[in-house]
Amino acid sequence: MNMEYKAPTEEIKEKFKEIVGEDHYFDQKEIRWTYAFGGTIFQKEWIPDLILTPINDEQISKILKIANDEMIPVTTRGSGTSLSGGPMTPFGGLVLDLSRMDNILKLDIENNIVEVEPGVICDDLNEKLKEYSYFFPPDPGSSSVATIGGMIATNAGGIQAFKYGVTKQYVMYLDVVLSNGEKLTLGTNVLKSVSSYNIKDLFIGSEGTLGVITKVGLRIRPLPQERKLGLFIFDKVENIQNAVQEIRRKGIIPNLLEFMDIVILKAVRDYLGGEFHDFPNGYVLLAEMDGDSDLQVENDFSELFDIIIVHNPIFHRIAMNEKQRERLIRARKANLPALSRIKPTTCVEDCTILLSDFSNVIKKIERIPENINYPNLMVAIICHMEGNLHPTFLFNENNPNDVKAFDEAIDYLYEEIILPVGGSITGEHGIGKIKTPYMKKAHGEKVVELMDQIKHLFDPKMILNPGIGKGDTRKITSESTKRGLKNQKEQILELACMRCGFCVASCPSRMIYKVEAYSPRGRLSILNGLVHGELEPNQLVNDLLHTCTLCGICLEICPSGVKTYEIFEKAREILHKI
Repeated sequence: MNMEYKAPTEEIKEKFKEIVGEDHYFDQKEIRWTYAFGGTIFQKEWIPDLILTPINDEQISKILKIANDEMIPVTTRGSGTSLSGGPMTPFGGLVLDLSRMDNILKLDIENNIVEVEPGVICDDLNEKLKEYSYFFPPDPGSSSVATIGGMIATNAGGIQAFKYGVTKQYVMYLDVVLSNGEKLTLGTNVLKSVSSYNIKDLFIGSEGTLGVITKVGLRIRPLPQERKLGLFIFDKVENIQNAVQEIRRKGIIPNLLEFMDIVILKAVRDYLGGEFHDFPNGYVLLAEMDGDSDLQVENDFSELFDIIIVHNPIFHRIAMNEKQRERLIRARKANLPALSRIKPTTCVEDCTILLSDFSNVIKKIERIPENINYPNLMVAIICHMEGNLHPTFLFNENNPNDVKAFDEAIDYLYEEIILPVGGSITGEHGIGKIKTPYMKKAHGEKVVELMDQIKHLFDPKMILNPGIGKGDTRKITSESTKRGLKNQKEQILELACMRCGFCVASCPSRMIYKVEAYSPRGRLSILNGLVHGELEPNQLVNDLLHTCTLCGICLEICPSGVKTYEIFEKAREILHKI
């Protein structure tokens, strides 16, 4: 398969500018550069040719029609939090940044439906729904910045999936624009309908490869009024598996059932300090019941507790009120910032297995550094206990040996551990640009061929998010040289930026401009380009750095604790001296 993609000519660029308007059109290298950064290892040549921020489906339809006619790749983007490289652009082309399409269009409590645009942030939606005692249950770890469009693209789940399921169970209808500009409505606003093929669900989890989502109808549920949480520590991972299997056999359905391994607990204890220093080393199980009455929740939690305690935890603590619950839940929420302080690079993987294989798989993952003979690589494991594992690899991406070991570790994870037990190579992060090599091993030639046929049915010229392994198994090559961010003396700065994007949604200037370059992550990427000579100091760079209000909100949110406002203030000082 050899697609002859084209970069947009100046004439075509002018057409795009006419469609969206000058304020929504960005072809400056400094701004395009920031869209090459995400949660995966940085590839400096994966820079898009053009950034557009449309505001409605009519603009998107016109853009796609031109792009399809001209063979220009199109990649849709929300907040850019993908951990599998979903919005990265290895083939260049244009990025449709849908951040400006962030309106809650209709709230229909009587029919349990909310209608939103794809750029709406998950937590923002739930904050609005809370006023009516309703909620949208999928709860990914990035909910404070994850867009509804992105959640649909990867069929996101999160920490409440054990009880409430994943995104596809709440999507009722979609408005989409196909690659040729044609607009479709898929699904229905009634609870039951079998009058057509279920084409809507093909788009859920399709990672932007079949069309661009422009409007979404979601089911919502009444918000539970009560909940009770317990934290349990075990010295053997088998005991956790046995406890959870017994919970399932009894038909008990916790809203939260989460696992953290020994490496994570140690990191969290060191990071949080205080009462957590009293916790013994071991494997953690967090379990919570929710419901509509205090009596119901107390009874349900008592039954849950009786099952878990029989399996010999070496320590447990029960939250007796909301304040205590918040302290215990911090142990789960702190895993990423705690791990990010151990090594410069933190890579969170995503795979699923049967619960019956849990303890065996955990032990094999723990031994990956030993088995590939690279003890400098560290691995930690967190898991949603429906079987969705997140092995997290800690290393230094600026060390070629570490990167080589990481690549070997990923191959070992999927080829030697996950696929042999019949697991899936992704549960909620998507295939993105990094898991294509495992697709045929995971699904077989025939299924991959069917994916290819489906892809060609909706996108015959293959312009939509090229490089995603669903219907596109081309190997993506890169000549990028990994590197850190240097200062003016060519010394490495200990920034430890994970490029996770958690800072994006809450940044005041990014809220106004709705463009990546105006976010803390975007500004750090600008500095990266400056110190390596790939960008030059100019008025635009100066303006980008000066739109930072130095408010410090990003530091409060940043898992790695990067003091961005101090860095930007220093960068301004340096620029003024040039």
